[in-house]
Amino acid sequence: MDTKTEGKVIIIGSGNWGTTLALLFAARRKLYLWTIDQEEADAINLKHESQFLPGIKLSENIVVEKKFSRTIEPHDIVITAIPSSSIDDLMDEFIEQNVMQCIVLNASKGVEYSSLRTVGQIISDKLPRIKYANLSGPTIARELAQGIPAKAVLASRDIAVLFQLQGALENDLLKFEFSRDVQGVELAAAMKGLIAIAVGIADGLGFKTNIFGLIMTYGVREFVTVMKFLGVYHKTAYSIAGMGDLITTCISENSRNRKFGRLLAQGYKRDEALQEVGMVVEGVSMAKTITKLAKFNLSIPLITCVTHIIFEEVTDIRKELVDTLNSITD
Repeated sequence: MDTKTEGKVIIIGSGNWGTTLALLFAARRKLYLWTIDQEEADAINLKHESQFLPGIKLSENIVVEKKFSRTIEPHDIVITAIPSSSIDDLMDEFIEQNVMQCIVLNASKGVEYSSLRTVGQIISDKLPRIKYANLSGPTIARELAQGIPAKAVLASRDIAVLFQLQGALENDLLKFEFSRDVQGVELAAAMKGLIAIAVGIADGLGFKTNIFGLIMTYGVREFVTVMKFLGVYHKTAYSIAGMGDLITTCISENSRNRKFGRLLAQGYKRDEALQEVGMVVEGVSMAKTITKLAKFNLSIPLITCVTHIIFEEVTDIRKELVDTLNSITD
């Protein structure tokens, strides 16, 4: 591949997911992994190892450097792997750096609390010349880093961008499906964390697979309710970007959302549980956002139950969850 013609690949965010993506995509080409400070970059370059992937050596094709150490050109691919709440600020930095045009592949999950805008909508509102795509699906970072294969969805309204991303990034471990339903893919990815928290709560209460299956089934149903209300193509909820990602996140022991829910059921307060997880739990951000829909009287009892447990002083979490599940009918 002629990387000069294709442009650079830059990953912004050197956390768990960003580092894993760098590990995957560096199998075929040199790329740049951006951190927030030079000291962190120097440490990773020296050891070729990240604190987020202990015991896994990083390829010498990965150049770790401080954010904006080099210029982003219009033909570059920039992968964002930062908390969705930081995307707006990152776009302001793009404007300051005069980055008006490139391909942005978002690998973050979540929507903006104040407006319910997806990451794609946030980026297009500020930088309309950006060619935007979203990466989502059943992809647990640790499994991919250990060499276990997976399949994800690339979503973009621009078909040419989809083929360009596939050509630049697809590898033996991570294969892609295409979708043009960008908003549906983003919403499904954002909401799945809520259901994984519910499964984690059930796990922490000592429940097993009977209840897990029930929660996941009702969870997908509530995805559809929210997506229909927002005017989004609801059948995306049944794709690997919806149901596939939800199931994976719910059953994985490496899921931050599931771990957070389990800690709540074990008596941790919200902030204590977040601190114990030690990384961003996107499901909590989405729970805060979804409460804004309560005024519209949507029938989303399971999601409502999870938000109550997260944000209110629920004295009997077991009763709250069981009563909610028993109240749901076809």
